[in-house]
Amino acid sequence: MTVRILLVEDEEKLRRLLQLVLTDAGYEVQTAIDGGSAIKLWKKWQPSLVLTDLMMEPLDGLHVLRYGQDQDPGTPCIILTAFGTVATAVDAMKKGAFDFLTKPIDHTQLLEVVKQAIETGLTTKHSPQGLPGSSEVMQALRNEIESLASTNSAVLILGESGTGKGLVAKEIHKASKLQNGPFVHINCASIPAELLESELFGHKKGSFTGATENHDGAFARADGGILFLDEIGDLPLSLQPKLLHAVEEKEFLPVGGTKPLAVSLKILSSTNLDLKEMVSRKEFRMDLFYRLNTMQVTLPPLRNRGNDITELANTFLAFFSKEFGYQKSTLTEEVQDILQTYSWPGNVRELRNVMERAVLRCPGKKLTGDCISDLVSTGDNTQSQKTTTYLDLAAKEQELLLAALKQHNWNKTHAAKDLKISRSALRYRLKKYGISNS
Repeated sequence: MTVRILLVEDEEKLRRLLQLVLTDAGYEVQTAIDGGSAIKLWKKWQPSLVLTDLMMEPLDGLHVLRYGQDQDPGTPCIILTAFGTVATAVDAMKKGAFDFLTKPIDHTQLLEVVKQAIETGLTTKHSPQGLPGSSEVMQALRNEIESLASTNSAVLILGESGTGKGLVAKEIHKASKLQNGPFVHINCASIPAELLESELFGHKKGSFTGATENHDGAFARADGGILFLDEIGDLPLSLQPKLLHAVEEKEFLPVGGTKPLAVSLKILSSTNLDLKEMVSRKEFRMDLFYRLNTMQVTLPPLRNRGNDITELANTFLAFFSKEFGYQKSTLTEEVQDILQTYSWPGNVRELRNVMERAVLRCPGKKLTGDCISDLVSTGDNTQSQKTTTYLDLAAKEQELLLAALKQHNWNKTHAAKDLKISRSALRYRLKKYGISNS
């Protein structure tokens, strides 16, 4: 799916340069020279992301941001600003901007922030509002978020890749007393190690080659709100002592600075790595782990969420059918069984991708097994490995199925509940293995 970027900048040379950088990166870009023309183009073109200068006449970037928040809240907006208007840009983030970049714009940083914003926007637009799913585990998670949001204590969010750790972080922000403050997201895995210290703590002009202006880091931008440190397990060991001090004391020293700056914020972090194991291997500081892990929440993998799988699949089908201009696709019982029995190693992110491709492959009709069978394959293992694993799992699975059925006198509803799978998934497995009560 083509990613559309609306670039709003009144300085012609900078507008052309940024358009070239974004186009070379594979994005479709249209430009506007002021807020008024940008809003008109936004209405007509429906961009995936908006990059807007802050100071423009007659309508400035705040007008553009306000339009997006009112009319298209799922589309992220990034503010471009000169050093003298950084305070206004920070205020814009409190009003809903995804992030801001100070001029002159670093092209590497630009593309990284754009990538993060687009991923966030796609997750927001392609998912139900709030935490999707009506299963018991998701209802329990929603209740847990209320307690996690009730204090300023640090929260560590654990879970496999694609389970929605970033979405949970945003839900904590929305449920907390800091909901009107900024939400600043830093992906520790996606920022080069040599730039990460500056991104976290900021830098002073002249502190290193290329530091032509003062730069506020994530801690400064998150003051009065929430700082979300995504993929914290990828934080370089050399930077962990400085982060520990910032987390403990709520103060930090910008690169090249001489005076510590104090902040008031709540810190969330997330990872799909085993931090305890990393601590034992001395790859992650124990004191930092315990400081970030004051409160903890672990997200369930999609395969353990029962009928949420079908619920989410239908939601994504409805979205992509509308997105591509097709009549809404529906799921056959065959496909529901396939979805329920697949292990979903990529979790919700993978399910969304599968449904998007299925709609493109079989537009405007009921999805059959042929529409998705090769989209939920078991990966790149050799055929012999697949066969051996299948035989071992099959024997164990048949044993569990028979045990549950016998325990409940072949009542399939009760057996399915005991096995924590749907009745249709149980029926599929019985048919698969030729199991019957005859």
